[in-house]
Amino acid sequence: MSTFHYLEPPTQAVTLYPFTLMRAGIDLPVGLLPLREKWPLLFRPLNKKKKNLYTISSAVMPSARLCQSIASLKKGQSLFTKEGDWIATAARIDRIPPKPHVPDKKIGYPVLFLRYPWDLLTGLNRAVEMDFLLLTMGKKSDIPAYVKIIGKHPVFLAKGARLMPCFLNTESGPIYIGKRAEVQEGAMIRGPFLLGDRSVVKMGAKIYGPAVAGASCLLGGEIKRSLLFPFSNKVHDGYMGDSVIGSWCNWGAGTSNSNLKNTAGAIEVEVGGRNVSVGQKAGVFMGDHSRTVINSSLNSGTVIGVSVQVGNEGLPPKRISSFRWMDGTRYQLKQALVHIEQWKALKGQKLEREEIERLKYIFKTDQ
Repeated sequence: MSTFHYLEPPTQAVTLYPFTLMRAGIDLPVGLLPLREKWPLLFRPLNKKKKNLYTISSAVMPSARLCQSIASLKKGQSLFTKEGDWIATAARIDRIPPKPHVPDKKIGYPVLFLRYPWDLLTGLNRAVEMDFLLLTMGKKSDIPAYVKIIGKHPVFLAKGARLMPCFLNTESGPIYIGKRAEVQEGAMIRGPFLLGDRSVVKMGAKIYGPAVAGASCLLGGEIKRSLLFPFSNKVHDGYMGDSVIGSWCNWGAGTSNSNLKNTAGAIEVEVGGRNVSVGQKAGVFMGDHSRTVINSSLNSGTVIGVSVQVGNEGLPPKRISSFRWMDGTRYQLKQALVHIEQWKALKGQKLEREEIERLKYIFKTDQ
């Protein structure tokens, strides 16, 4: 059985801000499953009788085809794209590999590198289809007859999940409802869509895939092409589009974001101190433990750090560093930790010592 070591490119922590503030790149949930869990599952059919060790770039989005290319490497051999980007090495390494003893191997097909926050959305369609297959392989589920389903792709209901009378459209992709999750009456969902364990889609919600909400999330209003990490809430009316939302975030009632300029021009997002053009569509990239007050409005291409309270009148800045109060002043660490503990208690969780130390580090460094 293969084992894996993951190597993070030196710029990844900076360019994937704010999502790498609270976690390593390999632990990003691109879909329901973090990258760290996807690789072993995709490798399971390969090298069953061999014990191989691979070092893989944590910036690479896995695929079955890519796993086959990596599994074909000889010991010590490295895999690169034709442009020269390193993907993996069939050995344990701790830095980009030196000149190998075995000639390197290059592939000609496209590989998605998760370098920027919006890359989490670029790979979302593929992530939903991949996770659906990995989570449902060899399993069957029964869908209540009162649920209206349109489309050719499957719907899967995990153990303990509940579907009330609702509308599911799978013409563009599958729909997965996790363990003890619930979709309430009148909800309208277009796949591809993944709903994590114990999460709830509220009455009358409108969700356009590809979209993913991790475990213990609450969803309502209108959501399009967005990824919510576990334990976050977008419960009430308002619009969320083309956005990535970290864990333990909450959007107050009526909060909406723009994802398209009035001019339909290119949207720029600040990354590592410089503005990068994203294209015509980009919403909000919000770090863990950040929240908005009711009726907040967020601009297209907004980047928000960890533990930010958004709530001033008008549009907030497009770049807000961590630990900011709603008037732009510094959010005091002691106060922020109390508030985080209170939010975690709402979902039966506790603030762990490791998280506290991480938050203290972010408070000192991300100003």
